[in-house]
Amino acid sequence: MPKKEVIVDTNALLLPGEFGIDIFEELARLGYERAVVPRAVLNELDRLRQHPRLKGSERRAASLGFSLVLEYVRASASSASSASTGSSSGGRGCTVTIKEINENEEEEEERERERERERVSETDALILELALKRRAAVLTNDAELRRELSEAGVATVYLRGRSRLEERSR
Repeated sequence: MPKKEVIVDTNALLLPGEFGIDIFEELARLGYERAVVPRAVLNELDRLRQHPRLKGSERRAASLGFSLVLEYVRASASSASSASTGSSSGGRGCTVTIKEINENEEEEEERERERERERVSETDALILELALKRRAAVLTNDAELRRELSEAGVATVYLRGRSRLEERSR
């Protein structure tokens, strides 16, 4: 019998930092044995955690999600190698700056926002394709992606009540 598998979207990796939920433990509770994080998702998360305009809490959530993935990947690799070898194991006021923004700078910022939207769209398309190919569910809180997945007959896992994950079957 094939292992129950879930593809993890970028926004799902922000949940541990935003809500203190261990998504991988929750996935195990739902019966998932394997979580797949596409490289594009990890790259998107890495860009997020380094984005200069991201708020501190959002940046911390992105960093935590990135670290959590790496930690679980290392633990999984370690478990696999152990199994194969048979081992166990305040001041007042604020700083004010005046920044002149010219039209070219605004246009470049808009182009960068458009490129980011395209990257997100490409990542969502990749997730849908991968889920269909592997017959896997997708962990995401992105409402638009969940709708697309549902229309394609893909099961979704999402945050419910800010404290647990819930599955919606195909």
